[in-house]
Amino acid sequence: MTPRILDKLADLVSDKEPIPNKFTKSMGKLIKEAREDIGLNQKELAELIYRRQTTISDIENGKIEPSAGTLALLSAALEKPISFFYPPFPTKVLPEEKFTPLEHELLIIFRKIAGEHLQKMAVNQLRVISDFDPTDMLWDTVDITISEKERDAQIAEFIEKKRKKPKA
Repeated sequence: MTPRILDKLADLVSDKEPIPNKFTKSMGKLIKEAREDIGLNQKELAELIYRRQTTISDIENGKIEPSAGTLALLSAALEKPISFFYPPFPTKVLPEEKFTPLEHELLIIFRKIAGEHLQKMAVNQLRVISDFDPTDMLWDTVDITISEKERDAQIAEFIEKKRKKPKA
């Protein structure tokens, strides 16, 4: 990384600019967005991460910059990677990471999705897919097959009883 890039990053996160600043306000906005996405209020989030509600409010309003520990707790509670909470403007000065061809294709397709609400839907779908375990589906199929066989046997038994029953 070139010294010029480091200088730009240092300026963005330095103590030269008093808080609240562009960085802390942007970070707070992203934290608030993630909190609202999962339907938590500030008090509920505060309880989850062992902080006070006023601390969450101050973070969301950019009045304080969360510590690394608080970011880790936010990441876990809000189910987002820590990098989600960093505003995009500082990272624009960083060189692009090396992606696999599939990751690169996924990013290109994602950027073509019209509207943030559809992008969020895509992220949620990918989250579901990443949590998917095909063996669960196999066990569900086995359970259904067993239930159907048991039901078929009960129907056959019922029909057999009806056939044997003398007519009045």
